[in-house]
Formats: sequence, C-alpha cells, structure tokens
Amino acid sequence: MYAYAAGVDLRGRAMHEITRKEQDQLLKIMRRHKKRLMQYPNVRSVDVGFKFKRKRPSDRLAIRVHVERKLPKSRLDKSDLLPDEIDGIPLDVIQSNPELLADFRNSRQDPVVGGINVGNVKLTGPGTLGSIVFERGTLRPLALTAWHVIVADPAVSMDPVIQPDPKPPDTPLPNAFLGRLLRWDEPLDAAVCSIGQQDGTQARKISTSLVGLPRPAAGSKAPLTGLKVIKSGLRTAVTRGIIDGTDGVEFSVIEDSDAPPSDGVLGGPGDSGSLWLDRQTHAAVGVLFKGEANPEFRIWAHSVPRICDKLNIFVLDTAAIGTAWIGGHCRVLASTRPLAPCALKVVYPSGRKSSASGLGPAQANAQGIVEWRWRIGTSTQRRPGVKLNAQLTLDGVQHLLTAELEGATDLTH
Repeated sequence: MYAYAAGVDLRGRAMHEITRKEQDQLLKIMRRHKKRLMQYPNVRSVDVGFKFKRKRPSDRLAIRVHVERKLPKSRLDKSDLLPDEIDGIPLDVIQSNPELLADFRNSRQDPVVGGINVGNVKLTGPGTLGSIVFERGTLRPLALTAWHVIVADPAVSMDPVIQPDPKPPDTPLPNAFLGRLLRWDEPLDAAVCSIGQQDGTQARKISTSLVGLPRPAAGSKAPLTGLKVIKSGLRTAVTRGIIDGTDGVEFSVIEDSDAPPSDGVLGGPGDSGSLWLDRQTHAAVGVLFKGEANPEFRIWAHSVPRICDKLNIFVLDTAAIGTAWIGGHCRVLASTRPLAPCALKVVYPSGRKSSASGLGPAQANAQGIVEWRWRIGTSTQRRPGVKLNAQLTLDGVQHLLTAELEGATDLTH
C-alpha cells in the first residue's frame, strides 16, 4: 500500500486519467528529489507517471527516472543504484532515448541549436552545427562546426553560412542565411560563424541545447583515453563511444560495447562538426572531423580546449563575465532553467555595490539564457586591475564571477 499525505490512495487503480490533485501531489514529491536523482549516472530526465512492468504500463503511479541505457543491478556500483521508492512512492527506471525526426535536423531552426544541418553554398553537402559557443571578452554567440563544413577553397572571411544547407541540386531556402564566416583553423579542422541578419531579416535566436541530448555542453575538457563520450550529429543522431587513444590534440573514438549504436553505425558523412561530450559531465571534448571503417571503425576528433584557444571562444558552463572596460560596458551571460527568475549585483573591493542601470532582477528567456549589460564608471577609483565581483542568483542558486577592470581611468572626474 502507498498513499499520499493528503490521503489519496491509488492502489489497485486501472490505468486512467488521474486528477490534477493526484498529479500535483506526485510532482511536489518529485521536485523535492529531482536534483539528487539527476546526479545519478546515465540519467537524462525525471517525471511522474505510470510504472511499467514487462514493458507495459501498470495500474501504479510512480516517480520515473529516464536513463539513456538500463543496466542490470549486478553491473552497477552500490553508489549508482537508484532507490526502490522515495517518500513511499515507487521509483521506476525507464530506458528512453527520444530522438527528434531527421527532418528537424535538416530544417531551418530558430532558435539555433547544436546537432543540426549547416553549410556553405560554395560546398557540396552539409555538416553538423556542433554547438553555440561564445567569443571570449565580448560574449558574442557564434556557431562552431568543422572547418571543411563551412570554409570553401579559397577561404574567404565573411562568406555566408546557411542553415539548412540543402543537398545538391536543391536550391537553398530564401531565409536560410545563418551568419558569416569569422575564424577558422585548418589543421584543427574547426571554424566559427556569426549569428547575424541579412536583407533586413531578424537574426535568429540561439540555444545552447543539442538535439536529442538532455542538457547542453557544459564547459570543455581535454581528451582522456578511456573517457566515455556522446555526440549529436546530422547523419547518425545520438551515438555513444569511448576514446581509445589520443596525442593530446587529436583523438579517436570507438564503439562502446555497453551502449552500441542502435543501427550499428557510430558516425558517418554529415556528422562532421559534431561535438563529442563527456557522457557524465557533458563537458565538450572534441569536434568530429573524420571517420574510417577499415580495419576497425573509428571516429576522429580534435580537442575542444585547443580549438577554443585557437579561435578565441569558449563553451558556456553555467555563467561567464566579459571584459570589464573602464568607461565602457561589461556583460554577464548565464544558462539556467527556461523563464527562471535571476538577479545580478556587482560589488567592488571597497564594498561599494554598483547602482548602474542594467543590473538587478532578470528572467531567463524561453531557451534558458539570461544576460545583463551595464556601464562601468570612469572615476579615479576605477583603476586597471581592480576586481569586481558579480554575484548571480540563477533560479535560487548563488554563483560568483570575478573580473579585473581594464582600460584607463579618467582623471578629470
């Protein structure tokens, strides 16, 4: 028997449309434990619903934990085992890997996300937009992919990049313009383009999400032999592998026998530009650029930290602060729950809290992105090297960012 504090007893009920009161009671319990449940390995989401038995829905309601791959308890460490129930409510573990249809990846997207079709009209065949990344200092959003996906020969700065890029001989959509080629590195096979507007059209919105994955990339890390990774690509969608070797910059990925691709293919033409992520932390590890089938199937990629240094970009990990120019503007950018309440205050070493316009409360947009922009004064107290503390509140959670002032003090004030 199990019942809720409010006295709702659901035992022996056939599968049915439950009342709003019943669902709200379950959701209240689920939300109380969701953050902890999401910390378990392989978990992609948590919800409430009917408990499944032998792959069919039963008459019992449960808190359900969706995992990318369901493994026998004998193969899991004790610390990785989920509880059988929470607050008297059964807990059900469900294997689920939802994939949006291929047409989604090949259609025009606004907001722009990782894992979709992108290309250059001068080249034949699209590749994958790996992820939305940001320029160091300015925090300007850029689209990261492989060099050979959006850089023609000869390479031309400001070449138009389109999304989607149709397969020949199809004609690009009239509103396919995404942005312009900005920077690239041929040896690392990586490039970034702006997210802009053309002919008076509105620039597209951006999202750090990746198609088919439960959460965005979160920062970056160097490749490590044995690391389990995951990617979202145009051709083979979501696949999982293991890094089997690296020289510190280039690395190769082979199939993970514990999580083989559903159709037996780890990657293929069109996946170039995809991001390989650490499967546990979602830190970006590499940009996919080629594969081989013989004598063994391997996918090759280049280190994201090395690419970030070369292209002057970074992968957002919760929050970032831009260059703090004296007499200019500074920006803070963060990723959180869509429409979450947020706030920012800036405090200097003297203890003085900035009252500049642009600080204070804000709400994340529908993609979970929130930003602030404010002007830094030019008084003699604003000297190069002085640190400012940006104190963020993102959906009730506190974060601290610091930056040193740059530029010159206006001594006339």
